[in-house]
Amino acid sequence: MEAAYALYRDGLGLPVVKEGDVPARGVKVAMLAVGTSYLELAQPTSDDSPFAKHIEERGEGLHHIALWTDDVDSQVATLRDEAAPLEDHEPRDGFTGRLSYLHPQAFDGALLEVVQPEVELRGGASNPARPASASGRAGSDVLPERAGSGVITRIDHVVMRVPDANVTCSRFESYFGVPAKRSFERGPMVFAFLRPGDVIIEVIGPKEGGDPGSGRIAGLAFEVKGIDELAASLKEKGCPVGEPHAALQGGRIVSIHHIGACGVPVAFIDFS
Repeated sequence: MEAAYALYRDGLGLPVVKEGDVPARGVKVAMLAVGTSYLELAQPTSDDSPFAKHIEERGEGLHHIALWTDDVDSQVATLRDEAAPLEDHEPRDGFTGRLSYLHPQAFDGALLEVVQPEVELRGGASNPARPASASGRAGSDVLPERAGSGVITRIDHVVMRVPDANVTCSRFESYFGVPAKRSFERGPMVFAFLRPGDVIIEVIGPKEGGDPGSGRIAGLAFEVKGIDELAASLKEKGCPVGEPHAALQGGRIVSIHHIGACGVPVAFIDFS
């Protein structure tokens, strides 16, 4: 957790709004505000924790996407009606509010949950099925100092890599009423973009279909102001960051290698 704090709290200036232990899940958790969304850091505290199992099987990195709902009971009832595979068939109380995890089978290995945040974590206007957080693992040594407060403005998008992008988009529409806004093919891959709220979900998968169960939450991109200054500051502190360059989405982008961001492939986009 301290290594994760060194980058996300101290290096990027994201404020911690809640932290604590959840013994029932064997995990230490911290919530960091990013615009009207959140980044959730989770460090296993016991060997039988589901988070420890996830790290053992997949390594540290992104764990799940949480979709914000204003009525979790109704949302879970809809998921049951749609025969969506569920880990929690009824909402339960969690660290962030009342929540329900979908079973990994729902999105071919990529893990999602729906959550009705507690009052203190309702950072923005009501919007059903809004991406509320993307959970990261604590792990490798990163930055010891701040790169500058106010540089990060919001989470721009989260990347899902799946064996079939079209199937994933169809499930998002039937489970959550969220259609793909656009999609295109590039070589052997399909790219699709969904916007259930403030955060875009970028779905990437092969045209011909990939290995069943190979889906994962694969990347996290922040919107920033002052990308050159941010990249220079991170580089000075020894962070494995590249050079800003033109982004497909417009603007300019720069990335941190996952070994320097607690297993998470992190990018920063400056649209200004």
